[in-house]
Amino acid sequence: MNKKNNPISLYQEVSFAAAKPSVTLLLETSSTKELRICLAKGVLMADHKSPFPIVIHIQEGSIDFHTDGIMHKMTKGDLIGLEGSILHNLKANENSIIRLSIHEQDQVERVQDVINKK
Repeated sequence: MNKKNNPISLYQEVSFAAAKPSVTLLLETSSTKELRICLAKGVLMADHKSPFPIVIHIQEGSIDFHTDGIMHKMTKGDLIGLEGSILHNLKANENSIIRLSIHEQDQVERVQDVINKK
């Protein structure tokens, strides 16, 4: 993780696990935490909610993103923002890299719990 105001790459040390997403905390600011989520093709992040607003940015690949009963096909460059407490899930259509911006009071462990949920 970057702690000294140095640039960091979303694309270094990328790994795709066949069974579940890989999450890496890249950096923290006074208002956000920036995470990289690597999803192998076919991997699902089941229904979950964040207690705070989030922003999801597709860096590589494509996903099906479900929220409010609507499925959005999202591809490289697409962004979506959600307020807190909005139920959503996502599934990778191909190996995908996602930048997730979470509130500074949110916890990376919460995201890990979503990944480990069966």
